[in-house]
Amino acid sequence: MVSSAWSTVRGVVLAVLLAACSGDPQEERPDAGSVDAGSVDAGSGDAGLPPPDGGSTPGDAGTCEDDDPCTVESRDDAGLCVVTKAPDGTACDDGDVCTTQDQCVSGVCGGSPTTSAPQTFGTAWSHGASPAERSTAPLEGLAEFVSDDRLVFGDRLGGSGLSVSLVRVTEDGLQRVAQAALDIRVDRFFGATDWSDRMLTFFIPLGPDRVLVAGSRQRLELLGLEGDRLTSLARLPLHPSSNSILGGTGRGDHFWLCNGSFVTPYRIDPGNVLVADDTHNLQLPGTCNSLSLSPDGLTLWAGTSRGLVQVDVSRPEAPVVQPTLLPSLSLFQARSDGTYVVAHELLRYGQMGRILVYRQSDLTGTATPTPVKAFLPVEDTSRWERPVGFVFLQDSLLVEWVRLTGPMRAYVVERHALNASGVSSVVATLPLRESEEVGLTLSPFQLTGVGRHAVLQPWRRVVSLEGTDALRFRTGVHHGSFERVQAAADGSLLAVGPFGSHRVSVEDPQAPAVLSGGTALPADTQRLRLAPARPGVATRELVTLPALGANVHQEAGKAVLSCLRTGANGLLEPDGQVRIPNGPAVLASAKGQLFQAAPITGGGFTLRRFALDAACTGQELTPASEETVTVDPSSPETRKGSALAVDGTRSELLLGEMRYVSPDKPARIPLLWRSWSGEGGTATGELSGSTDQFTAMALAGGRGLVIENGREVYLLEREGTRINVRAHVNLAERASPVDVSRILAFDGVVAYLAISTVPSGVLALRAEDLSELGRYPTPAPVRSVTFAGPRLVLGMNEALTVAAPVCLGAAGPATYAASLRPGSTN
Repeated sequence: MVSSAWSTVRGVVLAVLLAACSGDPQEERPDAGSVDAGSVDAGSGDAGLPPPDGGSTPGDAGTCEDDDPCTVESRDDAGLCVVTKAPDGTACDDGDVCTTQDQCVSGVCGGSPTTSAPQTFGTAWSHGASPAERSTAPLEGLAEFVSDDRLVFGDRLGGSGLSVSLVRVTEDGLQRVAQAALDIRVDRFFGATDWSDRMLTFFIPLGPDRVLVAGSRQRLELLGLEGDRLTSLARLPLHPSSNSILGGTGRGDHFWLCNGSFVTPYRIDPGNVLVADDTHNLQLPGTCNSLSLSPDGLTLWAGTSRGLVQVDVSRPEAPVVQPTLLPSLSLFQARSDGTYVVAHELLRYGQMGRILVYRQSDLTGTATPTPVKAFLPVEDTSRWERPVGFVFLQDSLLVEWVRLTGPMRAYVVERHALNASGVSSVVATLPLRESEEVGLTLSPFQLTGVGRHAVLQPWRRVVSLEGTDALRFRTGVHHGSFERVQAAADGSLLAVGPFGSHRVSVEDPQAPAVLSGGTALPADTQRLRLAPARPGVATRELVTLPALGANVHQEAGKAVLSCLRTGANGLLEPDGQVRIPNGPAVLASAKGQLFQAAPITGGGFTLRRFALDAACTGQELTPASEETVTVDPSSPETRKGSALAVDGTRSELLLGEMRYVSPDKPARIPLLWRSWSGEGGTATGELSGSTDQFTAMALAGGRGLVIENGREVYLLEREGTRINVRAHVNLAERASPVDVSRILAFDGVVAYLAISTVPSGVLALRAEDLSELGRYPTPAPVRSVTFAGPRLVLGMNEALTVAAPVCLGAAGPATYAASLRPGSTN
């Protein structure tokens, strides 16, 4: 049975999964002085390899503890560590949720097998989930204030639905008072010429008690917020071939939506009936990018590709379009606080524009006035910075920036005072993100705020004004991502996202409860992270989740990794940093070892292994071993992708390459299977595929699992120097076809795969023949799994679901195996 562990499955350490999906990183070149002999060990005979059971090596002068209840550690008279077996019958936990009555026998922990079928129970929801950081469009979800102290968050559920959370801002933080899931897709609009990232589903606040959900080509839905409840009041279908809605605003019984260069007015008739007023459509001089209302609700401001348009809507049934202002500017958005108008310039091809502040009384006639304040892009030898968003607050203007200084890329927000004389210099600065990685694609953002509170994109961190010259973050227990789940020592669950750290009770599987935490990790917490392999142990492992598919990539050069530990409050918290050199590469870890595979130009990989047993004090890790590994030494085809999987229990690795020529020719997939120390020989084989990338790869229990094209699944076994295909299935040819995006867990007996098609969920396969054992429906794509007591927990960006694992009892393997020949698929 399982008590506390990182995603461990069925008594075998969860296979470390790593595969290239978007092509190899830029390849490193071998040292000019090296000799490629196929395998060149840079260290001594064992090069610091851990013993097979993961315990301390006899003779090690360091720690003499291995966290294994089935071994006893002591030091002899010479001070050397001696490891002996614990007495048979010693109580232990074998890390297998499918066993009971665990005890030590001959130094090994084991239990009696049990059986159970797939079943899902309750779900805990988060709000304000953060984007997984990679070079892609940055937005992850929605947020809008409906009053000074209440806002609604919208989470995308992988794009297939919308989770709406009503949240109250209090002195103690964010308090979620209601949550509901809608069957409205959250489609993305990424500007083809300006590269701006926006959502085609968004909120329009109409007052403290109503908010409109606008879903392009789907429907408009009016939600009531009275009594801190979410109630559907009305729906209005939209034609499935209608134009994308890029902006909207409203108040009371009137709202406006824009698509292309047109603005359509709507009204809410008695009985909450939504009506489009097509007789008063407005024609704008350019493409509409944003709509906003003046504080008194009498003026509509439209930011367009050809200037700023002011519309008198004091009589909504008879709107009056005023002459265009700032006609030479293409605007991403524009807003007024009654005294000042702020216009955010939209440039082509990702060039972030200026943010200009005008006195509203100066915006008359056709002349362009001089702004009272301009926030300008800067680019010189020492710095690069761009303003990416703004929001009006009470007597203040917040401006969000992206700044590059040396290797550091930082997102920061700055506060400026607003008064009759103009816009002050910076009175407060708050960092949002600090990293040396390229990270998310740059885009302008439409920020939201009312009174003293604002939500800043793309991580949807909530900030509040403090006094006249300060800013501080606000958060709450449901705020942030639940994507990486881990069982805690006290039987609860830890859930972590890019900036979120939470503790969750799954004692009642039907109603998992978030106990503590929030979006509280500091701005310099890195994407690449090391944390204890399980609570209470010193050994660390790589716990970063791949941003896409099953890959953890290191960018070019040296990478910074954040170390995490369990704090006094039971939450994961920062514990220093380390660096690893020699990127770009792919990373994996097992048994307290970090593996780095860097492709070499011309073929092969440099495989480095780092020990993760030292304190994180900012040091650069030195490889315990380094070697050159060649998978397909004489191939004339270009390598398009690669994949690596590591089995810590058996000290083995599986390495694969994708050799792709053209769509009309099958891809070759050469594979290499060996011990990571190089002992015991090497097995090779080859598959064929239809794409130029792996979907995922795993290795555990003497079996390999390879997925290509999201649907071709291969179960591999090793026989001498050959790799055999034991089973193969095309998931698209099942009675209920699916595609999958990653291997969540694999122990050689059962594989849990994340379903990437709609509806979301997890597919459980019997490894022996790849037959389907069952499916777990989930509200969003699953990104991780773990066990908490007898429960399987499925971690998502926006939620976590408690389930029952698949347990097969004492079922044994079959005898069937097919020889794997070059180019074969079965």
